Amino acid sequence: MATDVEIERVLATVSATINDQQLPEFDRDRVQELVDGALGGERKLTVDDGGGLHDETGARIGSIRMTDTGRWHVERQNSAAENSDVAIPTAPPQSKMRKLMTKLKVRSS
Repeated sequence: MATDVEIERVLATVSATINDQQLPEFDRDRVQELVDGALGGERKLTVDDGGGLHDETGARIGSIRMTDTGRWHVERQNSAAENSDVAIPTAPPQSKMRKLMTKLKVRSS
């Protein structure tokens, strides 16, 4: 389970990186790589397609969204919020071609 310090580090890393790189749209795979990297390569937190950040239990602990000004807003989720404990569906496995394309995309960034 990710600690509060790890969660805050992940949120700060994601916010700084995607704003510095000026991502034009949400890229779940790229953000997941940033999250894993901030946690020393461990997958303690999972990013969903809608910009939610979830812990091992599936509870939503953070959100990532673009503002009207084009800046990315990354924040901690209020654990007392309605539906904050909703589990996320498991992502389908990536094909070998998709994995290769993701690696090439990351290297070119």
